[in-house]
Amino acid sequence: MAVSLVNNTGTNYSLYYNVLNYFKTIMSNHPSIEAVALGDAGDLDTDQFTFYPIGNVNIIEAKWGETVSSYQIELTIADKVKNKNNESEPATNAQTISFFKVDDVVDIQANTLSILNDLTSYTQRGIQGFDIDGEIVCTPFSDRFNNGLAGWVAVFTLTTHNDRNRCLFELM
Repeated sequence: MAVSLVNNTGTNYSLYYNVLNYFKTIMSNHPSIEAVALGDAGDLDTDQFTFYPIGNVNIIEAKWGETVSSYQIELTIADKVKNKNNESEPATNAQTISFFKVDDVVDIQANTLSILNDLTSYTQRGIQGFDIDGEIVCTPFSDRFNNGLAGWVAVFTLTTHNDRNRCLFELM
């Protein structure tokens, strides 16, 4: 069941939990993502998910400016590599593989890059509380994990307004 996301209705997007929840929500709502994880993408190597592709969000760094909070975000979209096993149409021997490979890594990388485009485009244009500063750097992988995953990692800086109110508590 899709989780609804209400644009900017009383949501303080500068809070760590809200940034994580935002990405969890849009990845859960994406029709091509079957599971959502949180944390260092290296941990995907040890986790086994029932369904693929998976989306993973990781906040690498947070910075506070005068009136903004900036988060360096790492989104990983990965799918399980499957061997093609000579899948061809018997009468014509026509293969459906885009390149002559024994697995579907090319297809996975095409799909996962498209998913990352959906997620970052929505974030740039669909949420007034967020700005993506600079470029979104996307890097493919296929041999990064021991559990047969392939896909793409996108790294970008997400900026949101932050009043940085003075501390509300008497600390001395």
